[in-house]
Amino acid sequence: MQEVTVEAAATSTRDDPVMPPLQHAPSRARSTFALLWLSETAFDLGTTLVSFAVGVWIFSRTGSAQDYSFSVLAAALAGMLATPFAGALADRHDRRWVVLSCDVAAIAGTFAIVLALLSGRLGIGALYAYAAVAAAVGALRRPSIRVAVSRFVPKDRFAQVGGLTGISRALVQVGAPAAAGFLMARMGLQGVMATQLCLLLAGAALVFAALTRAGVDVRGGPRAGESSTRSTSLWRGAGASFSGALAYLREQPLMGALLGYGALVQCLLVLATTLLTPMVLSTHSSDVLGLVMSVGIVGGLLGSVLVATAWIRRGLMQWILACDALQCAAVLFAGCVTTPALWCAAAFVCLFCGSTSVACSHALWMRKAPMGRQGSVFALIAASNMLVMCVVLLAGGWLADAVLEPALRPGGALGATVGVWFGTGPGRGIGFLFFVSGAVGLVLTVVALAHRRLRRLETLVPDGGES
Repeated sequence: MQEVTVEAAATSTRDDPVMPPLQHAPSRARSTFALLWLSETAFDLGTTLVSFAVGVWIFSRTGSAQDYSFSVLAAALAGMLATPFAGALADRHDRRWVVLSCDVAAIAGTFAIVLALLSGRLGIGALYAYAAVAAAVGALRRPSIRVAVSRFVPKDRFAQVGGLTGISRALVQVGAPAAAGFLMARMGLQGVMATQLCLLLAGAALVFAALTRAGVDVRGGPRAGESSTRSTSLWRGAGASFSGALAYLREQPLMGALLGYGALVQCLLVLATTLLTPMVLSTHSSDVLGLVMSVGIVGGLLGSVLVATAWIRRGLMQWILACDALQCAAVLFAGCVTTPALWCAAAFVCLFCGSTSVACSHALWMRKAPMGRQGSVFALIAASNMLVMCVVLLAGGWLADAVLEPALRPGGALGATVGVWFGTGPGRGIGFLFFVSGAVGLVLTVVALAHRRLRRLETLVPDGGES
């Protein structure tokens, strides 16, 4: 799939240099990426700690799962609304100051929550607001980081970058809940928030040092000879940002098809991660749920390790489609079975293939998106994924609780038909939803594999350059 890139390497050392693995890249690029990686890890760790702790705090005060789901929904909506501005900021302003401003906002918000906790005046509404602000800050921050990385990391290392990022996120997912539980048990929510403050301060220092070290190439903003009107109103910039991203997708319809395909497959991953909990807990204990989720996280970690160490230079689209097919098959399989061992196997395959696919997709977008509009394109991708998350959170839970679970109870509307194959009782409605979602995703992936132009996207769409 990457034959054109390999051939071009012989004639264009600037665009597609033949480089050794990332660990043998120039020391300046390695150290710069290491600082960014540590900063993002600190940011993700703090975010995950707080998300877990806030959920525990809300549920312990109200006993309502709906109150907790509202905090998740508030965060998703805020992040989605912030993404148009994220693209404009990443493409039109100095990315060092964009990221530093986001970090300062996150530090100020966390400090305000700590003060409210110490004064005894913290309410659920304040935590909803904090979750929304934290999600918006993360959405504004992320495209600037991704654009900066694409400026100093060689193109054929993008998959490794995605793999390394996946490794750190998987490790955070493994360790953060245990760390948050330890802190909550001994120091309460204020201990978690104090830890978050320390992580944010360290992350802000690391990322500013990294972007300063990377030099002018990652700073963004108008370049020599460009009109200063490019940095006028942020509102106009946000509109122009999305317009530019949509224009690119019109110019390259295959990338638009990839965006739509990726959003649909994202539905499966969100569905599997959100509805796995009620499906397992409907018939088994929380210990079984923890085992299944732990095995899945290990699978995701190993998938990221594979991409980080395999140095995948060609065939990214084939990797994406093949991994997505296996991921969809695992979701389908998870809906058909009812034993913990088989759920563990399905979770391992699903997250192993999902993390591999995400890392390869991440690399493909970094390689193909035009340099002058990368922030806008990355923001549009984030917005589409967040929109999918909101839809799944709202529709998936309602469909499972109000329609499928009652229909697959003993004597339910589907008990004599679908129930013959899937069984009846608690959790079988969610299992049937898993089966249908996996089957639809599998058909979609097979169609994509059969589509010759989409399969050859990597050679048909030119690599991004200055625009």
